[in-house]
Amino acid sequence: MVSLALARSKHLSLNLPALDGIGLLTGLLYLVFFAFGFASFTDPDYWWHLRTGEIIVETLSIPRHDTYSFTAAGTELFNHQWLSEALIYLSVDSLGYAVTLGLFIALTLVSFGLMQRLLVRLGTPRVIALGLVGLGMLISAPYWTVRPQLLSWFLLAVFINIVIDRDRPAWILVPVLVVWANLHLGFLLGLGVVGLWFVSRVWEHRGGERTFAIWPAAAFIAACVAATLINANGARPLLQVLEYLPITSSDVGVQGITELESPDFSQPIHTPLLLGVLVLIGVTLAGRVRDRFALLLAIVFTALALQVGRFQPIFAIAFLPAVGIAAAQLVSRPKCDGEAPRSFVNWSLVAIAAVAVLVAIPQLPGAQTGRQANTDGRTFYPAESLAWVQENAPDANVFTTHMWGGYFIDGLHPEGHVYIDGRGTMYGPERFDSYRLILNANEGWQAELDSSGANVVVVGQDEKLGPALVDADGWSLVLEEPGEALFVRD
Repeated sequence: MVSLALARSKHLSLNLPALDGIGLLTGLLYLVFFAFGFASFTDPDYWWHLRTGEIIVETLSIPRHDTYSFTAAGTELFNHQWLSEALIYLSVDSLGYAVTLGLFIALTLVSFGLMQRLLVRLGTPRVIALGLVGLGMLISAPYWTVRPQLLSWFLLAVFINIVIDRDRPAWILVPVLVVWANLHLGFLLGLGVVGLWFVSRVWEHRGGERTFAIWPAAAFIAACVAATLINANGARPLLQVLEYLPITSSDVGVQGITELESPDFSQPIHTPLLLGVLVLIGVTLAGRVRDRFALLLAIVFTALALQVGRFQPIFAIAFLPAVGIAAAQLVSRPKCDGEAPRSFVNWSLVAIAAVAVLVAIPQLPGAQTGRQANTDGRTFYPAESLAWVQENAPDANVFTTHMWGGYFIDGLHPEGHVYIDGRGTMYGPERFDSYRLILNANEGWQAELDSSGANVVVVGQDEKLGPALVDADGWSLVLEEPGEALFVRD
C-alpha cells in the first residue's frame, strides 16, 4: 500500500506543470512598473508639445518662429521633434492622455525588454539580467511621462541590440536614422552608438583581436550621418550639436531647469543612479568586459549622466551591456535539469496579474486615468488662474514660472502669450536671469517686470514675487487659491 501511494504521488508530481520562476518574476516586475508609470507627473513641456503638434497637424507645416511668448516673439525656432509632437497630439486627440501615457510606458518597457534579452544572449544569468534591468527601470522611472525623449530611449536600445556583436555594417539602421532625425534630437545618440561601434572594432582590429573591414564600415558611418540630414532642419542639428552637449553647452546649469543640472546625490531621486554607477564600477572591475564597444558605451554614457540629469534614463540603458558581460564572467549559468517549464502556465498567471494591475491603477495616488492630463498631481498647475485668464483676459501677457509657462501656452494660444516657459535654449541665459530676478523679487524686479509688458502674473504662494506684488503699486490680487495667486496690472 505504501509503495502504491508513493508511486501515485510520484506520478502526480510528474504531471504538475513546471513554472519558470524567473519568467514569472519578469512579468510581475514589468507589470508593477507599468502600473506605477500611471502615477507619473504631467511633464511641464507636455503642454506646448501638445499645442505645437496640433498646429503641425492642422496646418501641415512646422512652426518656424515663436508665437507663444511676448518676450521672444518672432525668434527663429529650431524644432527638432516635430514628428513626435504631431504623434503626441494625434494620440491624445483620438485616444486621450491616459492611453497615450500607457503607450509611452509600454514602449519604455519594450526598450528594457530588448536589453534584458540582449543580456541573456551575452551570457548573463537570467536572474542577474532581471536584477540589472530592474535597476535600470528604477533609474529611469522618474522620467516616464509623455515626452519625445522616450522614443529616443527605445531607438537607443534597438541600435545597441543590433550593433553590439556585429563586425559588419547594419545598413537597416540608415533609414531608421532618417525617421529618428525627425522624431527627436536624440538621433545624435544613434550616431554616437554607431560611432563607438566603429571605434571599438577598429581598436580590436588593430590589436589583432578581430578581423574588420574598415572601409565598408566607414562608408556605413558616412551613410548614417547623411541620413540624419534628411530632416526639417537640414544640417542644423549637426552644426549645433555643441549647444546640446553637457560639457560645451553655454546654457547648462544657468537656466534653473533641474534636469539640465548635474545630479545631486543627496536627493533621493538620484540614489538609483548612484547605485547604478557603483554597480557598474564594482562589477566591471571584478569581472572582465571583453567587448570594447560595451565598455566604451558605459564610459561615455556614464560621463553624460554625471554631467546632466536628463541623460540619466539613457545611462539606465547604455550601462547594461558592460555590467552584464562582466557578470557573465563572474557567475556561471546553472544547468537546467528536469522538465522544461511550460510557458502557458506563466502566461496565464501573468495575465491574471495584468487584470489585477489594470483594476488597481485607478486606485493609485495621482493616477493618470483621464482623457486630460492631471493638473493636481506631483507637478501642480494653476487651473483656477488659467480659467480666470481665459474668461477675463484671454489676450494677456502672462508672467509665470517656467514650469507653468507651457500650461498657459496650451490654454491661451493664439491670443495670450507668456514671459517664459521650458524652451530654455530659445530664451537663452539672459532671459532666464531676468526671469529669476523678477521671480525672487530681487533689487530692480518691478522695473524689469514693468518694462517686459506683462499685465498678468500667476505665481505659487511660496514665491517671493507674490508678497512683493501685494505691497507694490500698480498691481491687484484678484484670485488666491491653495498653491496659486493671480495678480493683474491696474
